[in-house]
Amino acid sequence: MKTLHLQVLTPQATIFDAPVDAVIVSIPDGWLGVFPGHAPFQSRLMRGEMLFRTQGKERILATLGGTVAVDGDTVIILTGVAALDRTVETLEGEISEEVQRLTVLEQEAEKHFNRVYRQMARTFNHQRRRHA
Repeated sequence: MKTLHLQVLTPQATIFDAPVDAVIVSIPDGWLGVFPGHAPFQSRLMRGEMLFRTQGKERILATLGGTVAVDGDTVIILTGVAALDRTVETLEGEISEEVQRLTVLEQEAEKHFNRVYRQMARTFNHQRRRHA
């Protein structure tokens, strides 16, 4: 049986890169099924889950949108963020948790920076007074 090659790429990682039997994506015009031999096209990918079948098993991939391109028997999804075997709600929850975690780290870094900056200012002022 002929297959498609599916690549799902984000700026941080390759999320999926393997042969698949079929891909179903949500584009602005509705749901589109892509099978081997599909005509070439490009479209915007909508937020939500896309489906694909590999080795007889259906899998989902959540994305917040992006682009989809079909050329020959290759399907390329370019997106800012994607996660295998998760719903878009789960993906958004994970993003929210990561943003909260990074916010806490940023606040801690700012505290340390301020402490170091104050110490440097005290040292500089102390040295300046000694040499005046």
